[in-house]
Amino acid sequence: MIIFGLFGKTGCGKTEILQELKKKHPVIDIEEIARTRGSVLGDLYHLNMRDQEEFSKMINEEIERVKKIGYVVVEYEGRKIGGEKKLKIPDLLGDIKNYTYKILIDCPYECQIRRLISIYKPKNEEEKKILLNKFEILKNSFKKPEMIETVNKIIELIREDNYYESAKLIEEKLYREHYLRNVRKINPDLVVYNENISESVKIIDSFIREKLKLHNII
Repeated sequence: MIIFGLFGKTGCGKTEILQELKKKHPVIDIEEIARTRGSVLGDLYHLNMRDQEEFSKMINEEIERVKKIGYVVVEYEGRKIGGEKKLKIPDLLGDIKNYTYKILIDCPYECQIRRLISIYKPKNEEEKKILLNKFEILKNSFKKPEMIETVNKIIELIREDNYYESAKLIEEKLYREHYLRNVRKINPDLVVYNENISESVKIIDSFIREKLKLHNII
């Protein structure tokens, strides 16, 4: 089976692109199946993450579905997904070596920060308490003084409703290294600088169709 993988940092629009590609191609949306975003803040607010048994059943059913088609588009999540608790992703989708084509999604820094704010900014005081509690729990998982200091600064900024500066710190200190570690493992077959979702989807759709012709799938 041909696997097209979307790679890139949080906030660059991979999920939005995947949703649009779903209208044109077979997609496995790992985040949607898990009911979580693939990050340390993945299970915030309304999301109620599935347990491992239910997740494994559903994702394996999706794998069998797309095998019959011959290809699939997936946002790469690594071997596990989730916030405090993690769900194990099947090796077929968890191992980078199984990805036939790797598509790197990048975007302007300001666009990335605005998207992070739109995802994580609480809508009310109850959600703000949930967000602050998430960072208190996260702080306890760190041993390095500089990381604890960073999380304390994020907590202070959230309390002040300064979501722009807190999002910058979250991206620079918590997310960037994790995602760059995955990006360094790949030699991308296509790089898309995502400033406009529709244009990015057109570029990726064209790339997928070109490669499928080479494999005699379309």
